[in-house]
Amino acid sequence: MRFPGSLSARIIAGFAVLIVTFGGISLTAVLTTTNLNSTIRVIQLGYIPLSIESRNLSEKQQGLLSYLRDELTGEPTARKVEMKVRRLRDLRDKYVSNLEKALDEVSDIPPVHARDFARTSQEISDIRHLVAGTGPLYAQVLAAPPLGASATRPSGGLPTEALGSVAADSPLGKLQRMESRIARKTQTLEGRQRADVQDTARSLEFGSRKMRLLTIMWGAIALVVGLLITIWATVNLRPLRRLGDAAREIARGDYGQRIDERGPREVADLAREFNTMGSAIQERERELVRTERLAAVGKMAAMITHEVRNPLSSIGLNTELLEEELAELSDANGATTGEARALCQSIQSEVDRLTAITEEYLYFARLPKPKLQEEALGPMVKSLIDFEREPMSTRGVTLEVDLAAELPPVMVDEGQLRQALLNLLRNAGEAVGEVGSGRVRVYTRRGEQPGTAEVVVQDDGPGIVEELAAKIFDPFFSTKEGGTGLGLALTHQIVRDHGGSIRVESRPGHGAAFIVALPVAGGAPV
Repeated sequence: MRFPGSLSARIIAGFAVLIVTFGGISLTAVLTTTNLNSTIRVIQLGYIPLSIESRNLSEKQQGLLSYLRDELTGEPTARKVEMKVRRLRDLRDKYVSNLEKALDEVSDIPPVHARDFARTSQEISDIRHLVAGTGPLYAQVLAAPPLGASATRPSGGLPTEALGSVAADSPLGKLQRMESRIARKTQTLEGRQRADVQDTARSLEFGSRKMRLLTIMWGAIALVVGLLITIWATVNLRPLRRLGDAAREIARGDYGQRIDERGPREVADLAREFNTMGSAIQERERELVRTERLAAVGKMAAMITHEVRNPLSSIGLNTELLEEELAELSDANGATTGEARALCQSIQSEVDRLTAITEEYLYFARLPKPKLQEEALGPMVKSLIDFEREPMSTRGVTLEVDLAAELPPVMVDEGQLRQALLNLLRNAGEAVGEVGSGRVRVYTRRGEQPGTAEVVVQDDGPGIVEELAAKIFDPFFSTKEGGTGLGLALTHQIVRDHGGSIRVESRPGHGAAFIVALPVAGGAPV
């Protein structure tokens, strides 16, 4: 399975799918829960109060109608009729008002229930209108109630329109028919409210079952998506395994281990950083070996030099005495001693050379720790160039200097740094001498790393092949005939003791450049 884009983009895409899935689940659950809550709220605040009040209204209306049909004509006094009718009418009006109030208190009615509430509102309005129409009839009945009168009544149920002819034409007959109509309206309202409550309860139960099924379904989908994304992420992270294998190889000591810089962008970047780390570890291992070798060489050089210096001094002294004796013998006897004296001079020359080598070994073995002080880099380099300009000129080497302005002072031991730069300068002059003539350019500049300044010694010599570039700072490694191989090793050690670094840039046939980076005083940015 291969997917375009970076590893992070792939993982983000996978998690985006997972988030969208869970977002869909959450949204569905929220919408379903909102609908259920809305339905519950409508039942609590609308259907149930309306059902209760409509039932109460129907009962009170039936009580008022029963009184008008069965009890009014049997009352002994008009006063009692008036009190009883007023109480029953007030109760009826109270529940009509309660219905209107309950209907007004229902807000944010869902569209699915809006039609039911509109119909209920119309029915309550009709009842209110009919109730208002009974006012004049009650005024007529209460003005002259038919006390002790008789009327034809049906047996059971609501009174029919076929009451006695006298009763039907009387105000009481008309009032009974009007109240019968209102009673039918209230019964219809009560029945419809009860049916609405039952329908809504069934809808609520159905919504609950639907929500449970949706939750199970979406949960299963989320589980499947999560498993797929886990497998997909595992496949995409598989390239990291080779990074782990390479890291174990480095842990076993194979510092040359490198891996392909391919795969998703992050994996490629990690591989690149891993290879950089491997190179750094390899370089530090090489540096550690070089340091240990330097320490061993230093001890050996000190021992050998100590054992060789005294015999060399004796040989040199005896050679001088022998040369003087030969000179006196030649003057006294007139003998020819030229060949013997030449041999003595050759011996003395070799003794001087060996003495210089032993002194170099001894200096290498006893290299002290630098005493760092703030020094201006430009004047130091200029002084060294002026000191070497004449010897270089005699060998056909042109010295050029270019000192950067306003470089901060560096922390150095001036004597040791001069020795290191002098070694670089003389090596550059010897390299130019190999091709006959040329130039050596020395310049200072701001360091590539913050808080450093650099001295560059560049020559027009034959350059250094890549295979040798990694070895030129090792002790006793030299490409020059008769060289000790300690000059660059000593320079490298001095620069490292100063907390700096030295590197070489070269192309065969195009010369070489040695770059010495030194920390500036106080670590200030350059």
